[in-house]
Amino acid sequence: MKKIRYIPYGYTMRNGRTVISTEEAEIIREIFKAYLDGASLKAIAEELTGRQIPYTQRTTTWDKARIARIIDNAKYIGTEEYDPIIDEDMYEAAVSLKTARQRNTCEKENDAIDLLRDFVRCDNCGQPMKRRVSMKHRIRESWNCTNDDCGIRVRISDTQLIETITVLINRVILNDHLLQPKPRKRYEPDAKVTKVGNDIALELERDAPNEEYIIEKTIEMAALMYEQSNAKLNLTVSLARKLAHTMVTQDEFNRDYFTALASYITLGEQGRVVLHTKTETEVTLDDGSNESS
Repeated sequence: MKKIRYIPYGYTMRNGRTVISTEEAEIIREIFKAYLDGASLKAIAEELTGRQIPYTQRTTTWDKARIARIIDNAKYIGTEEYDPIIDEDMYEAAVSLKTARQRNTCEKENDAIDLLRDFVRCDNCGQPMKRRVSMKHRIRESWNCTNDDCGIRVRISDTQLIETITVLINRVILNDHLLQPKPRKRYEPDAKVTKVGNDIALELERDAPNEEYIIEKTIEMAALMYEQSNAKLNLTVSLARKLAHTMVTQDEFNRDYFTALASYITLGEQGRVVLHTKTETEVTLDDGSNESS
């Protein structure tokens, strides 16, 4: 096995000739069979990595790109230089399936991006961001802050953005404590509540208080206090955590999960993605911690 691969996985050099590597050829066949049986590129890569199957002498780490290159490699059905490892029917079936999946993935990405357009904000100033596409750059997609005084531009591909959001949603599903915000300061009535309370007190001092007015003001004060207290947020947190318990992790972006758990996302420097939950916490790829807004 080479430290760095100069010939396709599945082959080795022996006496100056390219020959089949028996152990690697078995992995090739396993990859094609698993893919045709419905496994994703990611799932196959994770399976091989988990089993510590060597890719080279230096690494046992597999990724989607390596699996994709294997499936795309026509050398495995045989050439003048390479003996066949799989038959042509298996290869053609896998390539056709990969093309179909890519088309389906593209359609799903378009649907996801259409949804996300209304949820992306600037991490610097909090204003909405708009997506732009330019063929002049390696990463064609970018999100630009609509605030002229800010003007931040974050270049991140649709695929990377969607995959990152999916990872963050999965992180919340697996760790529902990320929906629990930090404790707030003790509630203190603001000027609006104080004014309504004073109005009630003044009415009660009259010789003939207006009961309907007092009831109306009491309801108004209760609504204000509820809105300003932690009660509403605590209820939201409780419901959100129960909802997260009913969810299962996803390999692809799930719009229902996103809209149920996320309030919006922010994009920042170097493509940093932050998921802002409906319980006023923030979830990132950095450490899985959360912060109250």
